[in-house]
Amino acid sequence: GRMESEGNIEALLKAKGFEKALAVISDTGISVVVKSEGLTSAQTLQIQDIVTSETNIPLANIKIVPIK
Repeated sequence: GRMESEGNIEALLKAKGFEKALAVISDTGISVVVKSEGLTSAQTLQIQDIVTSETNIPLANIKIVPIK
């Protein structure tokens, strides 16, 4: 289910070194909020990889929101 996928994504992000991570899956896609001063392209790819491995949400519908 959605909640399970959100929890898995959050756990995987934390394992990758993002100290705060929140995944919110909606009908239109997913928003991933991570604590970051500014994401590198490598980190963005990591987040997208995690989301696509856990869900079948297309890249275009993955919104990544860095917060300080």
